[in-house]
Amino acid sequence: MRFKLLRDRTIASTCGISIEFKKGVFQLVPPAMYQEVIAAGGVSEEELVEEEAPAAGAAPATKGEREAAMLTAFAAITLRNVSTEFTAGGVPHVGVVGRETGWTVDAKERDAAWLKFKAGTED
Repeated sequence: MRFKLLRDRTIASTCGISIEFKKGVFQLVPPAMYQEVIAAGGVSEEELVEEEAPAAGAAPATKGEREAAMLTAFAAITLRNVSTEFTAGGVPHVGVVGRETGWTVDAKERDAAWLKFKAGTED
């Protein structure tokens, strides 16, 4: 799988492999290093394709309706608990949320709703 980082960095693995990343350029990464690259902030091509996939449909008009739909989507996503549907930080990808809700969701809106969802589930 190919990954990219958002800055120049060389990652040296415990398995004896080093990969030099240039900002925004994809590099082929062996499976043994996936977790190390993800921990360093690496983003795979699959994640980017998933996030950039347009979601069809019209979004609800009010902020409250949008948030309620996203909270429902978060419940379904966390129930499935598929690791590829989450970022390295543990937040659902915007593409996944968009598929669940039926419209394009931006990261800022997703993050605000995710904080409310997490606060509600920690009770």
